[in-house]
Amino acid sequence: MNRKKSFELNEEMHNKIISVSYGDAPLLDRIKVMRAAATNDEVRDLLNSYKKTACEVKQLDLEEFPQELLKSVESKTVSLKKNTNTFFYDFYSIILSRPIHSAATTILLVAAMVLSLIINKPVQYNYSATEVNVAEKQAKYAFEIVDKIFKETNITLKKEVLGKAVAKPIYESIGVVNKLIKGEKNEIN
Repeated sequence: MNRKKSFELNEEMHNKIISVSYGDAPLLDRIKVMRAAATNDEVRDLLNSYKKTACEVKQLDLEEFPQELLKSVESKTVSLKKNTNTFFYDFYSIILSRPIHSAATTILLVAAMVLSLIINKPVQYNYSATEVNVAEKQAKYAFEIVDKIFKETNITLKKEVLGKAVAKPIYESIGVVNKLIKGEKNEIN
């Protein structure tokens, strides 16, 4: 009957060697790996190799990850947290995120616009010269009425509103201020 040695190189022992070399192993695993390294050359070489790699890894400087790449990766991998069941999200997911669907949708929209322009031709009106003359006279008459109303409103505004409602109180208040100023000069002198 073949007994398994405690330092036999299986996957579990291999993981223990790695964690010991990086300094993450518990005390019991460290003791087992050190005993195995003392008795087996293969375990010792593997442990030294991983320790050398761990030292090189620890000496590496941290580089700052570019934010543009992070945002790009997040937009492609992280699911939306809020309002993912909206119409626009579904529309984006189905149509705009796939180039073939996007191109097909664009072609359909352009074709629909062209077809609607062909079907709905502009209406051409055919008016006789007498109808145009009558409409022109009616428009002139309407403009004359509007002009007359504007002139009357202008006169009313100048005489009644500006003359009586605005200018008169201003004139009176200026007179009161003048009397106060003249009165103060007389009292001082």
